[in-house]
Amino acid sequence: MPEVISYTPPWLSRPSPGATLFSTPSAKGLGLSVNGQKKQEYSGPWRTLAKRDNEVFTVVDNQIRWSSLSKLNDEWKQQSRSKKDSATSDGHDGGASSGQRDNPSQAHYRVLNVPVYEKIRQIIPSPVGAFLAIVTDHTVHISVLPDSSHLSSNDTAPIRVKTYQLGPTTHVIPESPVVSALWHPLGLHSNTGGCLLTITADAAVRIWEIDRNNHWSFDRPTLAIDLRKLVDGTSSDQDFAPSGFGKSKGFSADAFDMEVASACFGGSGTEGEDAWAPMTLWVAMRPGDMYALCPLLPSKWQAPSTTIPSLSSAIIPKLAALENDPIDYEDELTACRQQYDWLKEIDSQEPAHVPQNLDTIPGSEVLMRPANPSAIPRLQGPFRFDTGEEIDDLDLCDILVVAAKADTDDLMMGEDDELAMDGEDKLSVTVICLSNGSGRVHICLELDGVEGQWLPKGRKNVFMRPLSEPSDLVLAESLDTVREGRQKLSSWPTFTKDVHSRYDFFLTTGSNVTFFSLSEWAQRLESELSSEDASGSAFRLRVLCEGSVSQRVPILEVDGDDTTIANEPDHLASSLVYYDYDLGYLLLTCYGSYPYAAIMDTPEAFVPSATEVTAPATQVPGSTAFPPRRPPYQVPGIFYTDNPFESFVEKHVPHRHRNTLKEQVRLSPATLDLVTAAHRILSAHTNALERAASDLFRRCERLQGEMRDQLKQMSDVSERIKDASSEVGEDGHRTQGSRGKALEKRLQDAQDNQKQLVQRYESLRNKLMKSGGRPLSEKEKSWVSEVQTLSDSFNPEQEGYDKDQNFSRRLEQVKELATDLVSEAKSIGARTPISAETTSPVQSPDTQPKVPQRLQRAKVAEAMRMVEQE
Repeated sequence: MPEVISYTPPWLSRPSPGATLFSTPSAKGLGLSVNGQKKQEYSGPWRTLAKRDNEVFTVVDNQIRWSSLSKLNDEWKQQSRSKKDSATSDGHDGGASSGQRDNPSQAHYRVLNVPVYEKIRQIIPSPVGAFLAIVTDHTVHISVLPDSSHLSSNDTAPIRVKTYQLGPTTHVIPESPVVSALWHPLGLHSNTGGCLLTITADAAVRIWEIDRNNHWSFDRPTLAIDLRKLVDGTSSDQDFAPSGFGKSKGFSADAFDMEVASACFGGSGTEGEDAWAPMTLWVAMRPGDMYALCPLLPSKWQAPSTTIPSLSSAIIPKLAALENDPIDYEDELTACRQQYDWLKEIDSQEPAHVPQNLDTIPGSEVLMRPANPSAIPRLQGPFRFDTGEEIDDLDLCDILVVAAKADTDDLMMGEDDELAMDGEDKLSVTVICLSNGSGRVHICLELDGVEGQWLPKGRKNVFMRPLSEPSDLVLAESLDTVREGRQKLSSWPTFTKDVHSRYDFFLTTGSNVTFFSLSEWAQRLESELSSEDASGSAFRLRVLCEGSVSQRVPILEVDGDDTTIANEPDHLASSLVYYDYDLGYLLLTCYGSYPYAAIMDTPEAFVPSATEVTAPATQVPGSTAFPPRRPPYQVPGIFYTDNPFESFVEKHVPHRHRNTLKEQVRLSPATLDLVTAAHRILSAHTNALERAASDLFRRCERLQGEMRDQLKQMSDVSERIKDASSEVGEDGHRTQGSRGKALEKRLQDAQDNQKQLVQRYESLRNKLMKSGGRPLSEKEKSWVSEVQTLSDSFNPEQEGYDKDQNFSRRLEQVKELATDLVSEAKSIGARTPISAETTSPVQSPDTQPKVPQRLQRAKVAEAMRMVEQE
């Protein structure tokens, strides 16, 4: 997880050049409501920040400003060096050169003039950075972005860019508001064209394949779908196009349940993703339902190198398996046959010619959209999840989908080489993240996967029911990001993807930015899902899902009371994430005319901070308290605005009454109106100044209090150090160094204890090393088994042994046999005559007792048998 190193850098704070990029002009910055008009409330996404490489686009006073963050950083460094040089030269030439080097009126950004007169809500650059989609409440414009070389020129005049209005009769004020605008990940994007999707609040999805050489491509979409009609569709032959301009739409039971909140694609078109993911459009509705359109493709699209092989390896074996039992799986067989027909038409195509200026995915092929079964897919869903609360309306705001990984085992079946895929931490299931207006984030899992489905062909005189069936999602975790008292009615939390991991993202609410990480949990979950050993997997999966799923880190928090300028957005813009050598790991957002940023360390170099390691849960008296980390103070814009009375006469005094200002004051209705208007402006201006000054005063008091606390803590630490090294005598005077011997003794005791611990550790380590060794051989194992058998034989109560095989019993038999043999030998010796030469040491063999050979062999065999038993 990233850790915040510092907040808004100095090159983005006043009076640096970077601060002018977001600040409003002094003439407009005051924005006081003289006529008592209230600011219009807006409930929707605030995507007024966009990036292209290291460049940034922002909307200030409904004008688009464009600059380079690297250039702003370099200009600030150059300005700092020039100030140091001017301070040095002031001692010699009296500071004559300082005014020549600094030009505060110089603009450090370029303004893009676009003919957009409504309030700009979203700006979305194209994948190649050639176009900029400008979204207002009801209209959509496409602007051609200039080259980056314009930022290096000395000309600071506004740039008038070529702008096209998208759908002059489609996206207009009487029609439904535009909620989302997305560039298709599989569309053909170049400097002259692209593929854009627009989704309106009334659940209408339109695909625009724009081309600068064909102006008609900006007038009508190539494909338009009304989801409210499609959800009740029964045949692909029906008309699912949205109602045209000026036509009555009539009543629909889904008018409330299918109010669109946001939409996104399920993937980005990389090789490691599921083949269906980048062509799946997920649509989230405000009440809480979600729908999926798969496959949703433009007329010309680019297929990554692994898409067609992955689909073939998944569809063909599945079709063969379903055809073996067509009765039980009739619906699945019909859907699989549609997928096979769709894939068969793709295989029969020849890849189209790729223009040189076309920026395609490496290794991809340009193909035409299949016409069979249909260009419009079936609407799958609704997808729902149980929150455990009795709430009918979830008030969803944004959706983020992380695609499942591709099944490489089926793809590379029968191949000798393995396919190298990026990102080994990918899950085999789809992760869906949702946010609602209160700042709560729901993390869900879609286990079944979304595949291409179409409506069947129409048949005459046959009644058909709608095929839309609800599906359940697994709710993994729900987390809150906004405190109870800080929630806003107009808040619209939005997601921002991280640059390091596909399972990490940022959530931008109305007043804070929070980082979420699912990487560690995704790795553990995937290891369980892909494990071949299924014993205990249910218990481990339950523990994974019931435990902590995501790691949450607050990055930024803004106090809304700091903004004293009226008519400015009171919502944080959707965050941008930069990762560059010059900028570092930077998070950028803005609140009105104030930029807010956080510089973070990379996840690889993450080290827990001192507060996370040593700070206890409850503050212990006398312990060191770490000061709270806060963003730097942003100077309110009211301190930089001009006096409103400088232009009071021109704005509020009619020409016929201006000559009376030079005459003696008379009590008249005109004079009363003039004084009332002046009082209204003056009171608003002084009120803003008082609020800004009081906020600064409170901050200074808080800073003084924190400094006093830190000085007191330093004094306490100093006293403790003195108490440890000295003592106070009976006369009340402190004797320095009087406790030196006691401290030395304590230190020596600690060192002796350490040595004893080391010795004990070494002895235990040696015992453990000696207790181990090489493994037993087969002979040693058999000897151990034989000893164990012999030990068990001494126990007459041991189970599993025959009574006749007991060792004590066999010993008695041996003793009895030996006694019999001795007595028999004596009897034989008594019957045999003794020779006369008994004293001879050597006797003749004939004098020995003769034992029959048969008896000898029997006795020897019995003795050998007993020996073998032992």
